[in-house]
Amino acid sequence: MDRVSVVRPGGPVRGTAYPAALGRILGEVQLAEARAAVAGWAGYAPTPLIDRPRLAASLGIGRLRIKHEGMRFAVGSFKALGPPYALQREIARRGGDARRVTAIAATSGNHGRALAWGAARLGAACRIFMPAHTSAGREAAIAAFGAETLRIPGNFDDALAAAHADAARGPDRILVADAVVAGRDAIARDILAGYAVLAAEIAEACADGPPPSHVFVAAGNGTLAAATAAGLWIAQPARRPAIVTAEPETSDCVRRSLAAGAPVALADAGESVMDGLVVGTPSAVAWPILAAGIDAAVAVDDPAAVETLRRMAKGTDGDAALEIGETGIAAIAALVRSAATPAARSALGLCPGSDVVAIACAGVTDPDVFVRLCA
Repeated sequence: MDRVSVVRPGGPVRGTAYPAALGRILGEVQLAEARAAVAGWAGYAPTPLIDRPRLAASLGIGRLRIKHEGMRFAVGSFKALGPPYALQREIARRGGDARRVTAIAATSGNHGRALAWGAARLGAACRIFMPAHTSAGREAAIAAFGAETLRIPGNFDDALAAAHADAARGPDRILVADAVVAGRDAIARDILAGYAVLAAEIAEACADGPPPSHVFVAAGNGTLAAATAAGLWIAQPARRPAIVTAEPETSDCVRRSLAAGAPVALADAGESVMDGLVVGTPSAVAWPILAAGIDAAVAVDDPAAVETLRRMAKGTDGDAALEIGETGIAAIAALVRSAATPAARSALGLCPGSDVVAIACAGVTDPDVFVRLCA
């Protein structure tokens, strides 16, 4: 039985200015700096908004566009915007010589791949820690950019602990993470600013017409969701869309935190086919923006994610086939299931006049996994 659980219907008050308190975490100046930096990288282009008219009709909404992050640089996910930008900023703060530093991170795939790509672009060394279950294809993609990869027994939290310990061994090491490290949140805030470039692209692409009514976005630790909410709020405070997060049912720390009104740490983050979203605690840096700017949170189960992935890959609704990875599919799966579930549809305000953008946060980052799921 398919399940969709929604919390916080209604969400924030519409039409209000972006709060000054949130601007101290991510503001207009920081977003402009990130946009200018990322626009200067070789090969930069905004990822497309792909219309899905037949899928929209089948869901009973007016329009659906998919922001396809699988086309983001050589990384194939939104992560290409955050960790590489944060690394670039931190190297500049340390004097600008990338050859003297080693970038370090923990990952289940996309974060490490993005950081490895960013480090290679800047000429820095890179060391990536990953949990034992990380697929061979994702490890190979990270190593292809010249990074050293280390598998750690246990889960992502174990890999993160190993990365923290390694980064503490010398001043030439930079831990690029979404968390406050050694009392400093500069890197985490720079990651947030990098991700907000995606939101600015959405606002710019929609500038000549009505804004979307809803944006569905994946939430692991909530950093991308917070950046999306902040970026759209900054760009169009009077017309910002409702922001709806999507998480696996087994790992829904953002949904539970919004329901509780305070950050909730899961005792067990569980497992999910949407592996890049398996996180037990919301980002402390992102949380104030999530608390103020997220309208609703949806949790979906793995069967819903896999079914939606296959539906898109096969062009079941009559639109052209579109390949999206098992983490990237989360926001679309949340929309599909919500539109088909009367209570969720009503809570989210989905109707024939809705104009929805769903962020496919990652493409097919491991072809072997994708083929197996499509079988």
